[in-house]
Formats: sequence, C-alpha cells, structure tokens
Amino acid sequence: MHTAPDPDPAETTIERVAVLYALASEAEPLIERLMLAEQPAVDPALRPRHFAGTVGTLHVDVLVNGPDPRCGTDRVGTDAATLAAYMTIRKLAPDLVLNAGTCGGFAARGGTVGSLYVSEGPLLYHDRRIPIERFALQAAGRWPATPAPRLAAAIGARPGVVSTGNSLDATDDELAFFERERVSAKDMEACAIAQVCAQCGVPFVAVKAVTDLVDHPEPVQDAFLRNLRTVCALLGERMEAGVRWLAAHPRRVGEL
Repeated sequence: MHTAPDPDPAETTIERVAVLYALASEAEPLIERLMLAEQPAVDPALRPRHFAGTVGTLHVDVLVNGPDPRCGTDRVGTDAATLAAYMTIRKLAPDLVLNAGTCGGFAARGGTVGSLYVSEGPLLYHDRRIPIERFALQAAGRWPATPAPRLAAAIGARPGVVSTGNSLDATDDELAFFERERVSAKDMEACAIAQVCAQCGVPFVAVKAVTDLVDHPEPVQDAFLRNLRTVCALLGERMEAGVRWLAAHPRRVGEL
C-alpha cells in the first residue's frame, strides 16, 4: 500500500494503472475500447463507479466520480477529485495514477479544439487567493507531475502546464495568472489529484483534451457542450493508445 514516498519511484515497474475521470462521458470511450467490466463500488458511501480489466499483463482500473445525489450531475471539481484519488490509492494501490479528461485551452499557446496535453512541470491552482505570508505556495499548489515525454509521444500529445480551479469560466485575475504561468490546459481536477499522489508517493500524470478556448470570446459553456462528445471520443482513442503503450512490455516509471 502506498503510504509514503517511494525512495526511488523511477525504478517502480508499472503493473497497475488507475485512470481517474470526473465525467462519465469522458470515461465511457476508454471503458468500451478496453472492454472493462464494472466492479463493486470502491467506497459504498460515495459510490464512485469502478471498471477494471487487463491489457496484456497490465491491470487497468478506471474510476469515475459518479453522480451528485442531489442534482444528478457528474461530480466535478477539486473536492470530488481529492476523495477519488485518496480512495483509489488506499483501496487499489496503483503504481501510476493518470487523470484523463477535458479542459479549456488557449489559442495564445497554440491550442485548438481537440488539442491534447500531457502535464509538464508542477500543476497549479488558479483560483486560490490567500494574501498571507507563507500561504502563497499552498494557494498556488505547484504539486509535481511525473515527466512523461514518451507517453506523450505515444498518444500524440504535447507537453503543457495544467492549472486547476472550481469554475468553468475565468476571472480577469485568473486570465492574468494563465498568461503569467504560460498555462496550456485549464481543468477542474488535476492539481487536486496531483496533491494526493505527491503526499502518498504515487507517480502522477494528467492527460487533457481541449473542448473550448479560454481566450476566445465565445462563452466557454457553449463551446464545451458543443464539442464534448467529439473530444471525448478522441480522448478515448488516445488513452487506449497510451494504455496499450504502457502494456506493450514492462515499463518503469522512469521510462515514461
């Protein structure tokens, strides 16, 4: 069980990978492509949906946050992501955690609808503002992601800075933050999952596909809803390629 940082995580052989999704529509294409079978809920109280199977010798777990019991929508945001990551690590003990999902992109950084990014450098929080000395790092996150240039090449993704917040749109302060930090992908889960993984000593990579452009005048919700199905299909295709690349032969974390 992963409870403390591995002294040399680069040497860990990846035998079990967990892929965390917020939206059912994001997860379904990969579940179907890999023919994963639904399992009992990892936690009976929160009831995230759990699908599992094997690809070669690689065991694959896909976790989906599941519906909010009050409104019936998918549970999104950092609170659900934190719980899902912790439950997954404690119950399933993966060697690698991937957070796959959709995101907002930036035309200023060459992003278009359908662009795919693999996390590069530390992951950020963009909507935490604590103007008190010594709290700045906690607010900004800056939790590490495992370098994964070979995985990015295998799925046709580019490296990019990923920043997380709990709103679909963005304030002027956040737009300035994105420019200052050269953010390529704006999402609602990745940094929260990275934080849990870092504290538990589990390697982490985010894979994000662009549904809308943050720096475009069209309302993000309109573009998101229009492009969601197409981008999720693309994400599922690329994630299948990534899982099959991981399963092609035993790979160490340092080979990502």
